[in-house]
Amino acid sequence: MTWKMLRPALLLAAGAAGLSCTTHTAITDVSGMPSGVLATRVRERGAGLITMAGQGSVSFESPDRAGSAFFELALRKPDSLLVTLRGPFGIGAGFLFLSRERYVMYNSMDNRVVSGVPSASAIRSVIPLDLTFDQIMDAFTGGFPVPAGDPLRYAVDDGKYLLVYPKGEGTESFWIDPEYDLVVRYELHDAAGSVLMREESSQIVTQDRSCAPRHVTVDFPDEGRHLSIHYSTLDLNAEDLSFSYSVPAGARTSAR
Repeated sequence: MTWKMLRPALLLAAGAAGLSCTTHTAITDVSGMPSGVLATRVRERGAGLITMAGQGSVSFESPDRAGSAFFELALRKPDSLLVTLRGPFGIGAGFLFLSRERYVMYNSMDNRVVSGVPSASAIRSVIPLDLTFDQIMDAFTGGFPVPAGDPLRYAVDDGKYLLVYPKGEGTESFWIDPEYDLVVRYELHDAAGSVLMREESSQIVTQDRSCAPRHVTVDFPDEGRHLSIHYSTLDLNAEDLSFSYSVPAGARTSAR
């Protein structure tokens, strides 16, 4: 089963308002913020977001297929995600349940359910993007964990703190919004400096002391692949989340 069956769905972008996180003075250099302190603040901000519930739209594009759908989300960090998908006029399109031990994806239009251990190849078989389990969780929360250790580069770029770390033979770069202590842009580069993956977050919503973006995009420039997630409603640290799902009797099944 793939997301190809979601092609007929419509993409909806709606607005939502949030409160303001603690505002910091506009920055022009890094002299007032050691890189270790900044990284700790980002981690603490991320640790403050435990659960999410929301509704919105998701779309993807690739060289051979594209699709979009409305969704309802229940998420609990670090290991539980349930996305219920709907097509035009609220028609049920299926669901994706994801944990570290198991994934289940049901396509109502094909009446087929696919399940298995969420390895990289298994995830790729149902989502047309090379995303790991953690990267999928990051995409829906807008969270980008900053590595431990000293960065290769620490600077200010376009009003954001920029931290660059080694990653394999290449590097990974984090742009951090000083107002929210959130990574709002992430890039993975190869040894030659080419961008392998780019993730960007915008339209930050805050509730109590938690923050999350309403809009997240993930791009693989060389592959021509793109994922976009937009929340119309968002509840941070929501209570009484349900991760239950049911597969209709008679659904065709396969395991990977």
